Amino acid sequence: MKDVIIKHKVVLSITSIVLLTIAIIAIVSFNYLRTREKEVAKIDNLEENNIEKPDGEYIDIEDIVKENEEQPEEPEEQENENTTNNKDANVNTNNMKNKVPYYIKVNYGAQVVTIYGKDSEENYTVPVKAMVCSTGVATPTSGVYSIPARWEWLRLKGYVWGHYSTQITGNILFHSVPYLRKGDPASLEYWEYDKLGTYASAGCIRLTVKDAKWIYNNCTKGTKVEFYSDSNPGPLGKPTAPKISSYPDYLRNWDPTDTNPSNPWITYKPEENTKPKNEIQNNIVNEIKNEVVNNIANEVINEIENKITNTISNEITNVINSTSQNKENKEVINKISEVT
Repeated sequence: MKDVIIKHKVVLSITSIVLLTIAIIAIVSFNYLRTREKEVAKIDNLEENNIEKPDGEYIDIEDIVKENEEQPEEPEEQENENTTNNKDANVNTNNMKNKVPYYIKVNYGAQVVTIYGKDSEENYTVPVKAMVCSTGVATPTSGVYSIPARWEWLRLKGYVWGHYSTQITGNILFHSVPYLRKGDPASLEYWEYDKLGTYASAGCIRLTVKDAKWIYNNCTKGTKVEFYSDSNPGPLGKPTAPKISSYPDYLRNWDPTDTNPSNPWITYKPEENTKPKNEIQNNIVNEIKNEVVNNIANEVINEIENKITNTISNEITNVINSTSQNKENKEVINKISEVT
């Protein structure tokens, strides 16, 4: 009897341990799934919403410095001349002769940035470079500003990062399409990259990495930036940026213009089996369609050929039979004639 009781106790103990283990696993799994759901929801929310949200119209340069480890160059006194919009290709800047090599015009109407260099009289009238861009609701609509600072990586509102960020005024900057992680060029918001050339940002001027880097490297502190709107993109026209959302992750997570040696776009060959998903799907669908059409066509042709063959064969048989019958009838008639 004691043995039976002991066995029951052992079984109960083991059962309790198993049930407790299952309960712990269930709780851990539930917590993991809840955490995972929150992360996925956060990512989905980033894709669906404009994540570059400023606090108010502007934030001070001091606030930007506090949020970022990198320190900018010591800014000059900012300047807003509030000049009238200049829609001509030439920039009359006789009173702006200085050592700054370039003058930048942001045409938010056409979503184009045009860089001007100096002519022989030191005026900024020579178009040097055009860049496709994306502006937004808080983008200045007029005025001329002086570049005060820049950062290679700058944290934007929404905990995303701008690569090669150059400040124009307050929290209005030139920068790349946002990245999800600082210092990681393989974390591009590719869904936002496809919007380049359209009204898409919260106010900053988004550019390709190549163009943002060019401004970062070549447009020194004090470079003037003018804002205006015109349907005419400017003397160099409006460049285009590729649409990358339909490509595989290893490609679309990078800016195609980034010269980083690790960028897979550098060695990408379209003729290889690394075509965009849509293109691969379309090719498969077309192959299936062609095969089905060919099969149906072959069946129809065979059926027609069979009908034609049978019809011709029947007609020939009928003609032969008719001819044979006529011949027999003719012989009978001749015999009757001979008798009569």
